[in-house]
Amino acid sequence: MEQRSQRQHLIEYIQDRYAAEPEYLWAKYPNYAVFRQPASRKWFAIIMDVPRKSLDLEGEGTLDVV
Repeated sequence: MEQRSQRQHLIEYIQDRYAAEPEYLWAKYPNYAVFRQPASRKWFAIIMDVPRKSLDLEGEGTLDVV
């Protein structure tokens, strides 16, 4: 069985539940996924990968933040 990341699981949930596809709007931040209401095009969620140090957490790498 293929193991999905928490990020992929969340993206699939949003697609299934809200019929919204992720949009990747910024070249500088290629992993930032924006979700919009299909009818109004207003944002309702963004998934960002944020450096742990920016969140005042120990360790290297990033965390996905919604």
